[in-house]
Amino acid sequence: MRVVVSGICGKMGQSICKELLKEEGIEVVGGLDIKDKGMDVGSLLGSQKTKALVHDSYEQIKKYSPQLIIDFTIAEAAAKTIGWALENNIDIIVGTTGIDKKTLEKIKDQAERAQSKVFIVPNFSIGAVLMIKMSALITKYFDGCEIIELHHDKKKDAPSGTSVMTSEAIGKQKTFAHERLKEFESETAENSRGSFLNGIHVHSIRLPGLLAHQKVIFGTKGQTLTISHDSLDRTSFYPGVLLAIEGLKKLGNFTYGLDKLIEI
Repeated sequence: MRVVVSGICGKMGQSICKELLKEEGIEVVGGLDIKDKGMDVGSLLGSQKTKALVHDSYEQIKKYSPQLIIDFTIAEAAAKTIGWALENNIDIIVGTTGIDKKTLEKIKDQAERAQSKVFIVPNFSIGAVLMIKMSALITKYFDGCEIIELHHDKKKDAPSGTSVMTSEAIGKQKTFAHERLKEFESETAENSRGSFLNGIHVHSIRLPGLLAHQKVIFGTKGQTLTISHDSLDRTSFYPGVLLAIEGLKKLGNFTYGLDKLIEI
């Protein structure tokens, strides 16, 4: 499979590309980024030269006849690349978060009329997907739930895509609260109770030293239960990337979430 990594110069792009280069049956034919134009992909990653180069335009990438683009950029850039990939019948897997619902609807509409597929994955960590599924399963046994998500200080969107998906999965099973604040509650500092999604308070923390972490805390009379997941290194996302590549053929033209490939 001929693959292009979009956002190859970023930390996630580099981490995933290093692993892809080791795979039999996958050929990284180029990188797409606004930085390091013309640089050999191998040199960029600190390994042997590959003859695959970093480019900053779609037309240059098109010359390699890629079958798949894997995108780790920012929401605006990802949306543009998705549109171009669909117009050129190229499958695309997107790990970029922060794409708003209106844009997702446009992408879905375009994908349903296209000859290629879009697979948007807010979190490639298989452990994180299992955390979401388990949270939905146990919701009915508790009276309250809150989410704390913690990420590195360079993350642009808050709350995280994973926490949004978690709240949606739980909300489909049970509504814990209809209003952000209870009648007797008040905030002495604005938004101190966090955001409010699908009946659940979500608290976002951004600090250097963190990568990607989440706690889903359930409470009922006399007890709490916490489901916690921690990604300690960016290689933790790679098994999910491989699962997405291998499972793409099973999916329709538009799919959102790695959970569509994980059954429990």
